[in-house]
Amino acid sequence: MQLAVLDFLVILAYLVGLSALGVYFSRRQSSEDSYFLGNRRMPWVLVGVSVMATLVSTLSYLSLPGEMIKHGVGYFASLLSFVFVIPLVNRLIIPALMRLPVTSVYEYFERRYHVGVRLLGATVFIVMRLTWVGLIIYTASFAVAKMTGWPTPWVILIVGIVTTAYTTAGGMQAVIWSDFIQGLLLVGGAALIPLLIALKTQAGPLLWWQTFAEAGRADVPIFSLDPFVRISMVGMVIEAFLWHACTHSADQVATQRYFSTASVDAARRSFWVSALFTVVLLGLLMVVGLAVFFFYYQRSGLPVQAFQQQIAADADAALPQFIARELPAGLSGLLLAALLAAAMSSLSSGINSIASVVMSDFVERLGGRSRRGVRPAMAVALSAGVVGVVMALGVDCYMRAQSHWNLVELVERINHLFVAPLGALFLSGLLFRRVGAGAAVAGFIAGVATSMLISFSREIFGLSEGISFMWIMPGAFVASMFVSLATGFLLPPPGPEQVAALTARR
Repeated sequence: MQLAVLDFLVILAYLVGLSALGVYFSRRQSSEDSYFLGNRRMPWVLVGVSVMATLVSTLSYLSLPGEMIKHGVGYFASLLSFVFVIPLVNRLIIPALMRLPVTSVYEYFERRYHVGVRLLGATVFIVMRLTWVGLIIYTASFAVAKMTGWPTPWVILIVGIVTTAYTTAGGMQAVIWSDFIQGLLLVGGAALIPLLIALKTQAGPLLWWQTFAEAGRADVPIFSLDPFVRISMVGMVIEAFLWHACTHSADQVATQRYFSTASVDAARRSFWVSALFTVVLLGLLMVVGLAVFFFYYQRSGLPVQAFQQQIAADADAALPQFIARELPAGLSGLLLAALLAAAMSSLSSGINSIASVVMSDFVERLGGRSRRGVRPAMAVALSAGVVGVVMALGVDCYMRAQSHWNLVELVERINHLFVAPLGALFLSGLLFRRVGAGAAVAGFIAGVATSMLISFSREIFGLSEGISFMWIMPGAFVASMFVSLATGFLLPPPGPEQVAALTARR
């Protein structure tokens, strides 16, 4: 793809605008509280969109249409999980979080368990999110490079440098405002593609779905006891429910946004906004996959079954190819900006959250409050951005090129290994009064071991097909919670001060 001048101007204006945002908010950074939490006065609408934009990364933006094209509608049954997620987060998790006037959620681990558990949780988060940042920058940059012909390392450097600069300068206020802009761009880009395809094909969603169903992509088992069945509706609802429960309770990227609001009610409203925007965006990405499938089917002239086999071989590339080859000047630049927005919102949030954890859980906890201040926080944020860029530059596509996984499975099997065990550390402390530090760590170890065994079951046990990624989160969560509860009756219980005000039943 050769970018037109208008495309280039759109992307340039986007990058310059974000940089200006960082400069503007840099003048408001007077303390760590303002730098990491926006003085706990961030508007709940902005926070809600920020949570969505952060958690729906480029990996999701690129992978979900490809998942729809290759494997069908099954993955999107996860949207039904919000029926259960919203009450859990709003009635249990957010009130528990907002009782703690903290910067890092891992401070809870020290109060409830022991300082060693706090450092464990913080370390796992940093490793998990640095890996996530590297994957996101690389994935977005690789896609943009393929679409434009630009060298991937140059795209990585552009994305990394601009995002690190405005995040380091502007702190949480710049991150949340940029996330808001990027979130709107993500939703707008996902809505634009089906509209353009409807105009190009003179067909609408009903005909798209009919063709899709003829290809056999609309058939999804409701439930299966066979662990090797890739996706079922019930399995995806369970998996998504636990991902949200663990992410919104023990992942600093999400919890830091709730801490930045003024009250429990504001945090709850922000989650409602996040849930609404997430459902809309994921629903749109499902329609994008459906529309792109029909567009290339109509152009191919093949029978639908033969076309399905042909496009499934490289389904993850279908959306980038459409953006690169089929959109007029200006719109191509806008959609490229949307891809960059998905990466930059996640990267900026990762940088700021990693910096807040490093400062709160390591520098200040181990080095003393004398090391507080905006300048040390900025230095840590800058370092986190540099490490993320270096990791992205070090990532190559060897594993995916040699693997039978698509992008969705890559995320589920690599990036989600620690999500459930980390979430169980928080939730076992909240729900089980008997669980102390030793029991919590035992549960965490059991959860990580279970994640590894399920995720890499094919390689570990020499199976012809691995256990479905759908069961990584449920298996790890159940193992963590069960072992924590069981060993809680064998190991010393927590003291009264550790239980008071730090469990669901006070």
